Amino acid sequence: MSANNVLLKAEVMVRDYMSRFDSSHDFLHVDRVRRSALHIAKEHGGDLEVVELAALFHDVADAKYAKNHVHHRTGSEIVIDFLMDLDYDATKAQLIGRIVDNIGFRKELGWSSKDDTEFITWRESCPELHAVQDADKLDAIGAFGVLRCAAFSGARNISLFNPDDAPIEGMTKEQYERQTDNGGGSSINHFHEKLFLLKNMMRTPTGKELAEKRDLFMRQFVHQIQEEFLMNA
Repeated sequence: MSANNVLLKAEVMVRDYMSRFDSSHDFLHVDRVRRSALHIAKEHGGDLEVVELAALFHDVADAKYAKNHVHHRTGSEIVIDFLMDLDYDATKAQLIGRIVDNIGFRKELGWSSKDDTEFITWRESCPELHAVQDADKLDAIGAFGVLRCAAFSGARNISLFNPDDAPIEGMTKEQYERQTDNGGGSSINHFHEKLFLLKNMMRTPTGKELAEKRDLFMRQFVHQIQEEFLMNA
């Protein structure tokens, strides 16, 4: 099957898959990540076909939407099976699956200098991984980041702002997972606990450049929230 046909079938699959989620993680989010990832990869290298497919699949088996993600099939298992059923190149399918399994803030929180040496070398040197990572982070910050944070909070009935609930500093992977699963914290806390950290986690020069303006917008937004609260206190 041609690469174009594989991409078309992948898009159909992802459109259907993401239709079950709220608007913070819908197909429009996926498409923005795809376009940003391709833009970054064109600037910094990498197999564009792999980048596009990995970006399309990057939220498959997202633990936030799995009722029991301990026993849930991994994104790589779902993606590799899908691609192999289309007679897609096995080596590329494995790489795409590996990228999908390593996209996300919680994944990176779990990374350690004690990880397998081969894995550390790969995650530090794979341009396709970096393009999709940066693209996903970029859509989590800035104007779309503000909208997505509010949309996710609304879908989970998470408070928008609670002045009595302080953000968790230096949040661990376990704390992040527990708070996500239990619907704790607040939207504004999420900026301090995650979104303000993403600018410094960008992997590519383009990602870092684009993150600057978006990070500034978010900080101005949170400052305005705090000003409005104090004005009415």
